[in-house]
Amino acid sequence: MIEERPAMTVRENVHQLIDALPEERLADVRDYIADLRDEDTTLSPETAAAIEQGLDDTVGDKGV
Repeated sequence: MIEERPAMTVRENVHQLIDALPEERLADVRDYIADLRDEDTTLSPETAAAIEQGLDDTVGDKGV
């Protein structure tokens, strides 16, 4: 009789995906995961200003 292995957990799958990434992408992943863990979802003043500037540029047809 063939024994079935339990399906991979999401955590195991995430670890596998991270292990397959090139070294130069790991800092991006670390930063993204750190952002996911943050409880405070308010924007910093700098981020809010950057978003506002981007919206102004779009409305003014300056492009990005």
